[in-house]
Amino acid sequence: MIGRLPHMPLRPMLSPRGAPFAGWLTACFLFMLPLIAVTACTDSVPQDHQPQAQRQQQSDAQQDQSAEPDASQTAADEQQVDADQDGAAADTQQGDQNQSSAADAMQRDRQESQQQTQSYGSADPYGDGEDGDDSAQDDQPVTPPVPPVRQWLAEGVALAPSVPAEGDEYGWSAVIEGDIIAIGAPYHDELGEDTGAVFIFERIDGEWIETAYLLPPFPDPLGWFGRWLAIDDGRIVIGAPYEDGLREDGSRIDDSGVAYVYERVNGEWTRTGTLLPQTPYSGASFGWSVAISGERIAVSAWEAPLFGMQTGSVTIFTQHKGLWRAEAVLQPAEASERMMFGRDIELQGNVLAVGAPGDDTIAEDAGAIYVWHYYNDEWNFAGRLVAADGIAHDRLGSQVALHQPWLAAGAYDHDDPFWSAGATYVWKLDNLWEFHAKLEASDMQPGDWFGYSVDIQGDFMVIGAPHRGHPETGTYRSGAAYAFELTDDQWLEVGVLGPVDAVEAGERAEFGWVTEIHGTTAVVGAWLADTDAGGVDAGAAAVYEIPTNGEDADSPADE
Repeated sequence: MIGRLPHMPLRPMLSPRGAPFAGWLTACFLFMLPLIAVTACTDSVPQDHQPQAQRQQQSDAQQDQSAEPDASQTAADEQQVDADQDGAAADTQQGDQNQSSAADAMQRDRQESQQQTQSYGSADPYGDGEDGDDSAQDDQPVTPPVPPVRQWLAEGVALAPSVPAEGDEYGWSAVIEGDIIAIGAPYHDELGEDTGAVFIFERIDGEWIETAYLLPPFPDPLGWFGRWLAIDDGRIVIGAPYEDGLREDGSRIDDSGVAYVYERVNGEWTRTGTLLPQTPYSGASFGWSVAISGERIAVSAWEAPLFGMQTGSVTIFTQHKGLWRAEAVLQPAEASERMMFGRDIELQGNVLAVGAPGDDTIAEDAGAIYVWHYYNDEWNFAGRLVAADGIAHDRLGSQVALHQPWLAAGAYDHDDPFWSAGATYVWKLDNLWEFHAKLEASDMQPGDWFGYSVDIQGDFMVIGAPHRGHPETGTYRSGAAYAFELTDDQWLEVGVLGPVDAVEAGERAEFGWVTEIHGTTAVVGAWLADTDAGGVDAGAAAVYEIPTNGEDADSPADE
């Protein structure tokens, strides 16, 4: 098969810089090195080789001593005895002062870094070539502090599939709308190896119950039915990016991809549409990401080899007399090889946002988001959004969330201040798309991948960090998801969604691989979680009710 990704497709391609554990050790060593140097005994270190801050401290002390009148030899001897007796305490105090100095230095560096990220690209929503007033960018806010009074840990409820199985990786994808949740298991093997499945849950009398179980209508081994999902007005779109297509002569097109539309007919989920690429390409992955808004559906083919490998494209479909027809095929004018255009897409009303994590505008694989607006009966390119502090391999646009006037995009491999700690960038539409905030986890660690998943709905945003480790339990890459709330036009971190008992955050469960929210209900997937019912890599998911300002919430301070 052409274009087949390995069993864990994103890691070798999207995080190429070596083993995370080794990098973590290196980061820790580099962090501790200045502290070790500062706290070392300076009596045996030549003046020229002492840290500058310490040399300055000694110089100030010498000046203070020279300004004092001479003391008697007896007083000097007594002072020396006192100094010998209190030597250990003095060393401890000096070490504390040095650690405080190092912490202050880190804080200053962090503030300088935030100040440098306040200017970001703006997109022109009307395609008239106006980029907006650059001076307006200079006053953009930085990430606000977390108000401790709103810290809470939400308790979730596990959503267990009716037919769990080892290696299904249930929880790879998920969507939620009202009382409906759909969860994808693209490696489900019931109709063949990795043919896939989608499980549908409904909230009935306050409880989430599985009511449907969808299998691919044309099962194709390694087809990945359920790799990505979208929902709007009770209509579900399911991507199967590695199903093979057919040419007119009946020959197969390996991994060209397809997307399916399902609606409830007489109470049963029924396939009502099949979406195919206008020009199928082998290995194009059509259906990798899907989005729906009203009578329009967008389907991406991020590996379409239009201008070289993994250039990508997005096809827009509209419904006419019950049939879905292609309306437009979108690509950036400056499309290039391996830009991964369409890795993730979002559609709402007349706005389409397309992630291109391989975009090299800022630096190699720094990433970008391309925005289109629909007006005058056609899709018009509005602009490209990039991070001003973007660096190589940030992968901005690997995940995109859109709920007007807000647009958010994850850069899970962002290295400031720690390698692959990740960040999420937020823009607001006010005639132009203007940068609003850079969000980071309050307790960030190296290798968290914060921003690998993100979703916005109303005043809430949920961001996944699937590689988050938990030192308190000794687990690595167990994952986490963070909730943010819009308060006074600022996105504030208000809590952490933790795995529930039935969705244990075991070693490399990667909880937070997918995060979706509707209203105040959020669903989080852990695609590699081991479960008692399914076994290794069976996958898991949990649903949460996020408390609002008017509701009681568990606070760590109250526990």
